Amino acid sequence: MCFGLNAHATTITLGSVKDSTLISDNSSQLALGAAYNIYAGRVGDQGGGFLRRGLIQFDFQSIPAGSVITSVQLKLYMSQSQGGTYTVSLSRSTLSWGEGASFAFGGGGAPAQPGDATWINRFYPSSPWPTPGGQFSSVASASTNVTGVAWYVWGSSARMVADVQEWVNQPTTNFGWGVLGNEVTLQSVKRFESRQAGVNNPQLIVSFNPPAANPADLNNDGVVNGVDLAILLGAWNSSNPTADINRNGIVDGTDLTILLASW
Repeated sequence: MCFGLNAHATTITLGSVKDSTLISDNSSQLALGAAYNIYAGRVGDQGGGFLRRGLIQFDFQSIPAGSVITSVQLKLYMSQSQGGTYTVSLSRSTLSWGEGASFAFGGGGAPAQPGDATWINRFYPSSPWPTPGGQFSSVASASTNVTGVAWYVWGSSARMVADVQEWVNQPTTNFGWGVLGNEVTLQSVKRFESRQAGVNNPQLIVSFNPPAANPADLNNDGVVNGVDLAILLGAWNSSNPTADINRNGIVDGTDLTILLASW
């Protein structure tokens, strides 16, 4: 049985609040914190065949606590390509990182400035990554094939929705995504516009169901009754965020007690 869980679904478009590029090179002290672009993939022989990994983060304070995320899409504008079709993935960053004032027009990078993310530092010059090159989930949240100059979309995927749901519920875990390209093939690097570009900036499109005035009113129809009970029982012993009234990660007897007390 299906129920309409919220008649007031909302969709918003967010701009990135931080984005940068990790640059592998002989010094590991180059960065692109304030640059107009972020890069993902492997450069060609002329650039030493080194890697580029993008970083991007969004702020979810505009989404009310208790909201249920239903869809997430990331749009990036790819403004330059070395040719070829390659997969670019989003992988959740598991540690915080910085965006400093380093600037260069190309992907070669500039000397890192205080607070920049570099290949070896989360925050230059003295907060290292446990492993050089950033720390990301081993499972991609979303992937898409990137070819020529155009807008590209990642998601909506179940993992992207789960990422954003956790970041709304627990903002201290929000470290954004790594933008990871083909790291095997020479000259596979792709260039995307950053938040500093001024045009074609990154966009995160999030759809969500705001919380009901009464959290036990699971379908938000203004009354707690048998319909809400059926929704809760249908989600029993799961992590369904709609029926997890107390937001502890599981639908159980505590949620049932809250619902019955609001009947």
